[in-house]
Amino acid sequence: MTAKKFRDGIAEKIRDQIFGATDGTISTLAVVAGVSGANVSNFIILIAGASAMLAEAISMGFSSYISTKVKEDILVARRGRSDGEKPVSEGITFWLATLGGGFVPIIPFLLPIRAHLVVSVVLSMVFLFSIGAYAGKATGTPWLKKGLQTAAIGLVAAAITYAVGHGFSLIK
Repeated sequence: MTAKKFRDGIAEKIRDQIFGATDGTISTLAVVAGVSGANVSNFIILIAGASAMLAEAISMGFSSYISTKVKEDILVARRGRSDGEKPVSEGITFWLATLGGGFVPIIPFLLPIRAHLVVSVVLSMVFLFSIGAYAGKATGTPWLKKGLQTAAIGLVAAAITYAVGHGFSLIK
């Protein structure tokens, strides 16, 4: 394996981990915020959040596996060789990263505390900031800016879905 292929492989692995973790966190946080906005019980919010987390992780894991397998099959058909990517490994990486990220917003709903949604948002923002900062350091871009951008995206998603959930609660 050449040094370039090794570096490309590491870059791809980091990309997959960041993609999966941010996607899992933002999508689960958005569901939790939307359901919370509808003024339902914490148990219902926990079920919705856990369902979203698992659905997203399963979808991302299998989608990554399928797309990597298709890419490898195309390369074999066109060039007679592959790039050596491992579809199962890619799928597992995406599944674990998405599952881990998706778990962050539901942690507060498992604890005997008040203000579950506020704690969920704060915890998710800290996690998303950390992911963004890590991405900034890995790419040589300003880590503070990248961290704030990543956290802001999660906050916007949560605010929009909370507003939608709250709007539906006014209809019922």
